[in-house]
Parts: sequence; structure tokens; C-alpha cells
Amino acid sequence: MSVVGHLLGGLRRAIGRVILWFLIFGIIGAAVVEVVALVEAHGTAPTLVTHITAAVIGVVVGYAAGLTVVVAEVIRFVVEAAKDAAKGVEGDIGNLGGIVGAVGKTIEKHI
Repeated sequence: MSVVGHLLGGLRRAIGRVILWFLIFGIIGAAVVEVVALVEAHGTAPTLVTHITAAVIGVVVGYAAGLTVVVAEVIRFVVEAAKDAAKGVEGDIGNLGGIVGAVGKTIEKHI
């Protein structure tokens, strides 16, 4: 896989995960505020201020979850890039050994 293809695949996966976790935790955060307001109001309907507060809390909690996923994806990408670089260096060193061996054999033939 090319480097650009690898980057775009990882970016697509990361964006999908960030959106998913933002939505999941945003809904959970808003729902918790609504339930607490309903319990505290002893069954009466929550006010507009409660709904606005729930929306704000949902966005903040979702944002925090999204940022956490971004950090995890960046760490995952750095680890994968380091592994790919290590494989590339190992392959280059293996090729270097083959080249040195061929040069040594050529020199032995001429001596």
C-alpha cells in the first residue's frame, strides 16, 4: 500500500471514530442531565434552561471524548509509522549486506 493510501485510510478511520464517540458520549451526557433534572423536579417537565444545559453538557462531554480518540489515533499512527520505518530500514540493511557480499566476491575473483 502506498504511503498516501495508508494515510488516507487512517484518516478516514480516525474521523469516523471521532464522530462516533462524540455522538455516543454527547447523547449520554445530555441524557444524564435530563434524567437528573427530571428526578430533582419530582416528575414535572424540565424547563428550557435544563434543555440548554443538557445540550451544552452533551457537546462538552462529546468534545472531550472526541479529543481523547484523536490522541489515541495519533499515538496509533506514530506507532504504525515507526514499525513501517523499522521494516524499511531492516530491508535496506538486508540489501546492503547482499551488496557488500557481491562486492566481496567480485574482489576475490580479481585477486
